[in-house]
This record gives sequence, structure tokens and C-alpha cells, in this order.
Amino acid sequence: MLLYLLIGLLTALLYGVFKYYQWTSKFPKGPFPLPFLGNFFEFDFKYQYKSLQRMGKGQNGIYTVFSPIPFVQITDFEIIKEAFVDKGEDFVGRPDNEVIQEAFTFAPNAGVINSNGESWRENRRAAISIMRDFGMGKNLMEAQVRSSVEAYIAHLDTIKDKEHVNLRWPIQVMVANIINEVLFGFRYKYDDCQPLMNYVNGFNELMEKMTESIGLMIALVFPRIRHWPIIGWYSVGRVEAAQRKLNEFIIKNVERTLKDYSVEDEPTCFAHAYKQKMGQNAFLDQTNLLATCSDFFVAGMETTTTTLRWAMLFFAVNQEAQDKLRQEILEVVGSDRIPEMADQPKMPYARACVLEVQRRANILQTNVQRVTVRDVEIRGQTIPKDTWVNGDIHYLMANDPLFENPEEFRPERYLHEDGKTLRKDLVEHTIPFSIGKRVCAGEGVARVELFLGLTTTIQKYRITPCEGAEIDLVPPPNAILLPKDQELCIQKV
Repeated sequence: MLLYLLIGLLTALLYGVFKYYQWTSKFPKGPFPLPFLGNFFEFDFKYQYKSLQRMGKGQNGIYTVFSPIPFVQITDFEIIKEAFVDKGEDFVGRPDNEVIQEAFTFAPNAGVINSNGESWRENRRAAISIMRDFGMGKNLMEAQVRSSVEAYIAHLDTIKDKEHVNLRWPIQVMVANIINEVLFGFRYKYDDCQPLMNYVNGFNELMEKMTESIGLMIALVFPRIRHWPIIGWYSVGRVEAAQRKLNEFIIKNVERTLKDYSVEDEPTCFAHAYKQKMGQNAFLDQTNLLATCSDFFVAGMETTTTTLRWAMLFFAVNQEAQDKLRQEILEVVGSDRIPEMADQPKMPYARACVLEVQRRANILQTNVQRVTVRDVEIRGQTIPKDTWVNGDIHYLMANDPLFENPEEFRPERYLHEDGKTLRKDLVEHTIPFSIGKRVCAGEGVARVELFLGLTTTIQKYRITPCEGAEIDLVPPPNAILLPKDQELCIQKV
């Protein structure tokens, strides 16, 4: 009897293994997955980009990692372009996984980053329309950026000990004030910004919790464990609690902004304008207002802040590049006014510097996952419907053959020999905002912030390491690759 039972169990196991590999064969071929566990034990969840870089070597630009759910990784620019641009409608989905929608967002299927279907289309359309009305990428938006940059420089001028300056919070407040003014109509003062500091610290803690939790990946496969005592808390609950604290910041700011506002009045910020549109269709409501503000705030603040923080470290290490950038700024702009976007066409080296900072900082371990909304064929390989897809922009900007010696910080790589003309091939392959239907909606303002924030800082200050200190360019583990907090010496030019 026992023998028959063992034979039955072995037969069932073999059949399960056969069906498992029959299932995995439907996806683009990648590293060999173990039965049922996939590539789970090959994956370092703290340093995901290192695992994906190791796995991506030797692949043909598109492959699948099972962790244990399937993630299709696309590491070749032309294939990313084919998928996200040429066949963009097939890749417009976001994961509708219970854990992601319930724990990591303001509300399920709300806002513009993690929503799907008509909710995403209507809210993205409304948000972009409102942002354009308030001048995103136009003169009004540039004026707001320049005003915030001027306040940032004025704050640096007041710092007494300029030989030991941590630029994290000055940059953070400068960038946050731009999106805060657009969304909510007010700015924070540099000496009175505790709510903002609490939000930023809370967001960083959330990213750390997400990165270090292996249980979180298990919960993506078995979402019901989020309801289990103890296990549910450590796998999902503590992350969800951190997200709820961040939501409180957005709720308070929206309530403050709308407290005395009537829809009959002229809107002065995003929240006002969205309030006027509410009720036009079923997807423009209070929940989506809050969720969209949350999406724009975190996306419009943390990525640009992090990139500018890396920029200061890169230029502190690379004095020759800093001197060359400053020389171009002073030749084109002078020292009596700060740079403006109209100067950009006459400043090819500055443009190259911004691109190289974005490429070298490479702050996203993984792109925001897209999901196929139907079966789709890419380069002769089928990606089934509802598959998570990562257009691996981190891998691309760190490993694309066009970027020779990619670990080097060398803005000149983006310029032709004449030193004036940008290399279109390298520019096209530098895609920190992703591409296609789900491209970052705040790309326009981010480019203005990066150009003006970097050039104005270098125009006004020389950035050097503190005496006797070395700059550490190795990021700690985090979903967003933040630089380590470290002091710099800033000298007025």
C-alpha cells in the first residue's frame, strides 16, 4: 500500500514538473528555472539591478526571470522601442496584483502610475491637460523652477560653514517646492519644512522595507498571506502601514488647498483645476484627485532630487568636467543672471552633462512594471497576456555597447568631435524617463529642473570634497539608488 502511495506521489510530482516546464516554455527563454521556485534563489532582492545584470549577460535582449512569477526582461534598446513604442498599446497595463494595488498605491486602480484601463486614460488625460494649462515645459513652469532655484542659491549663501555642507535637504526642498507649488499652490521655507522632511524620510523607509522583504515577493504570488497574523505584517503589513503614513501627507495638503476654494473661482494650482473637472466622468473623483497628486508628488520630487544629489558628487570628483561646465556657463550666461532654458541650445556641454548624470546615476533598480494586455509577439517570441514586463532601462544605460567604459563619468561621450553637436544615437539610448505610452508624465518639468538646478549651482559655487575626505559613489540598497549622505565643500565663485 505504501509503495503504491509513493508511486502515486512521485507520478504526481513528475506530472507537476512536466506541466511547470510546459508553462515556462510559453515565455521568452532565460536562465533555467528550478521547478516551482523558478530563479528565486538566484535573485538578490536588495541589489536587484546586480542580479538582473548578471542574468542579462549572454541573453539575446529579451528573456524571462521566474521569481517565481514570470518577469520578462527587455535589455536591448531596439527591442524596448519595438515593444513600448511600435506595439505600445499591447504594453499599457500595470500589475493588478492585490498586494500592489492595496498596499503600494494610494487606492486600487487610481491615479496615473499604477492604474489601468479607462481610469488610467481619463486621469492621465486630465492631469496632462491641467499641467499644460499651468505651463509644464512652457514659460510659466520655467519661471516657477527658476524662482525655486534662486531661493535655493539664496539659502546656500546663508550657510556659515561652507566647508562641510550636506546638499541633500537644500536640493530636496528646492525640487519639492516646485511640484508642491504646482499641485497645492504653496512652498515650504528652508527653516520650516518638517512635514516635507517627514514625508521624504517616510518614503525612503518605505523603499528600504520594499527592498529588504523577501516575504513581499512571496506575497505577490500568494497574496492571501498578507491577512495572516505576524507573517502578514512582516511580509506586507509594515510596508502598507508606511504607505498609509505617506498618504496622510497628501490628504492634508489637498484639504488645506481646497478648504476655501470654490469651483466658481479661477484655479491657481493642480488641485483646484482637478476639482473643477470632477464629475465630468466616473473616473474623475476625490479618490483619483488624491491618488494623482500622490503620484505626481513622489515622481516629481524624489527622482529629480536624487539625480541632482548624484550630480554634485560626480562633479566634486571630476573637477575638470566641473571647470569645463562652468566655463561654458560663464561664456554663454555670464555671472549677472542665472541660466534659463533659452540658453540651452548654446550650451552643448551642459546638455551633455545632464545626460551623463542621468545615465551614470541610473537611479531606478527596475523600471515600473508594465503588463501585456493581450498575447504579443516580439522578435519571434510570444509574451502571453497579463505578463509583467520590465523595460530594463538600468541595464541598458549601464551596459549598452554605445556607452564605452560605462562606469566612467565622461560627458564628452555625448558630443561629436566638434564639441558642439550632440550624438543623436547616445541621446536616443538614454531613457531615464522610459518611452512609449507609459513614459513619465513629468518628463518635461524634470528636464527643466535638472538643467537649471545643475547649471545654476555650478555657476555660483565650486563643489569639492571636504578636506581629507573621499567621495563614496557606491549606493546603499534601496528601490531608488540614493547616494550616501556625505558632506561637500562649496566655495562661492
